[in-house]
Amino acid sequence: MRAYFLESLVEKDDYILLVDESLHHLLRVARLSTSEEVLLLNGRGLQVRTLVMNISKKEIHLKTLAVFNYQRKYQFDLALCMPKREALELCLKEATELGFENIHLIKSDFSQMKFPERERVHKLIISGVEQSNAPYAPHLFFSNWDQIPWSSYHEVLLLDSQSKRSNWAVTTVPSKKLLVVGPEGGFSLTELNYLYSQKNIRPITLPTPILRTPTALAVGAGMMIQSLLN
Repeated sequence: MRAYFLESLVEKDDYILLVDESLHHLLRVARLSTSEEVLLLNGRGLQVRTLVMNISKKEIHLKTLAVFNYQRKYQFDLALCMPKREALELCLKEATELGFENIHLIKSDFSQMKFPERERVHKLIISGVEQSNAPYAPHLFFSNWDQIPWSSYHEVLLLDSQSKRSNWAVTTVPSKKLLVVGPEGGFSLTELNYLYSQKNIRPITLPTPILRTPTALAVGAGMMIQSLLN
């Protein structure tokens, strides 16, 4: 079933009309046809399964078949130091698929990129929502270290390839967690001193070669999700 992000989607609509620019993809690329089902997503937990009733050059008419309201099963946030463009785009899609609630993009001391355009980032997140049928789209912030609400997290997982104090044990108590992933060049000494001064910091050094940023993100998220299954 094809998925389509519709920010204005509400639960009470029995019939839905699509008329915006992204119809081009549904009509010309996906070649949507009548009697097909489409899953609509608003990125805030609402999913609506619909049936295509009618298609014209400028409009698609849909009928609501079923409505689903999802509640978050965990509260994971991400502090991501800016990697290069290709890696950043993959990280944003991965973070969306993995269910992170908030993403703090950090221009760290060794980051090699400027902050991207918000419109481009928004499109990447929407693409991640549609590809994975994710009920939620993450909130994105262009932040510095001081703007992260450290005290709100029960646990902060810091992927640090140079740490001598690694602790793999992620708490199994359902709680708000933050994953901190550095850039390709790692963290500066100033940044490490700042990060290790935060409460509830849990450094993790993996028994692997140095990982690319998207791989490190996926591994860290996997450890956090695994803790919920224990």
